[in-house]
Amino acid sequence: MVKHVVMWNFREDFPEEKKEAMAKEADDRLKALVGQIKGLTFAEMKLNRLPGSNRDLMLISHLDTPEALEDYQVHPLHVAVATEVIKPATCDRVCFDYVVE
Repeated sequence: MVKHVVMWNFREDFPEEKKEAMAKEADDRLKALVGQIKGLTFAEMKLNRLPGSNRDLMLISHLDTPEALEDYQVHPLHVAVATEVIKPATCDRVCFDYVVE
């Protein structure tokens, strides 16, 4: 299994009152991709609610194989969520992928 972890900060000009709704929409849409994208077995978006973190949002995804991760990253359904929901609201993307052995 591969774990794909991505974190972002909200853009400074992104309205505070829209952050909760944006995170929920991203979470709902990403969870809906499980079963639609081959090899994607889990997806969850979390909004930071505790002090001390230096990122506002986190995505955790589980994929069957490194090849499944490669396919997921360019899959049109995933790209649509990233383009329509996540990218307009965020900056400072960091990513860490690893194989669970």
